[in-house]
Parts: sequence; C-alpha cells; structure tokens
Amino acid sequence: MTSLIAKRDYFQLKPATHDQIEIFKNRAFERKVDSTVIEQLVDLYKVADFFYYEIVLGFHSCTDLDIFEWWDDKELWIGQRDFYTIRWANNKFCLGEPSTISFSEEYEFDTLIQLIEGCIEKEIKVAEDYNKLNN
Repeated sequence: MTSLIAKRDYFQLKPATHDQIEIFKNRAFERKVDSTVIEQLVDLYKVADFFYYEIVLGFHSCTDLDIFEWWDDKELWIGQRDFYTIRWANNKFCLGEPSTISFSEEYEFDTLIQLIEGCIEKEIKVAEDYNKLNN
C-alpha cells in the first residue's frame, strides 16, 4: 500500500483505531466469518481504513455495516469503487461488479493481498486501454 500511494500524493493511508477494529471483529465473530478472513481484513484496517486507489480499488471503512449487507448469502461486501465491487464469497476474495461475484475466475483470489495485486493489474489495464483509445 505504501508503494502505491508513493506514486500519488493525493491518496492517504489512515489506519483504523483499536476501537474501530474491535467493532469490526465483534461483528464478524457474531456472524461466524472465517477467522483467516477476519485476520486478513484486520491487517488491512490496521494500515488503511476506508482506503481507495484510482478507479478499481476501494474498501469500506471497517465499521461500515455495508460489509455485512450480503452476509445472508455468506458474502462480505468489502468495498466498491466506481463500477468495481470487492467482496469475499465462496472462500475467495473477488473483484467484479454489483451484479456478479467476479468478472471471471481470473478475478478470484485466495488472499486479500492477491486481490489487491489483481486490482492494481486491472487498474493498469484500464489505463492502458484508455491511452490506446485516446492516442
């Protein structure tokens, strides 16, 4: 994350407070979210709460109840940025749009770090496609 924002001075990393993280953890434990998923999200929130980057990568604040909006379907709605939706579903961290879990299996990841890296790759592709159209 630090290397991402080093490239753009208008993005900031703001960690969640201890109390905010405890609120998230309590909500997640109440819903029996897998402990490894909780750990990965807590690791993110300790570094960057409500983090967004360009048009693809955007996470809800750890205290945002929207994270659990789709829990009846055993999905966590981790974030939204423009038309890109980040969620945890079917034991995967996924990048898709609101109507789909993921764009394809290529956008389903075992870890949150892999998802973030996949979002960055998607961002680069979007920028390259834009540049091709406008040059």
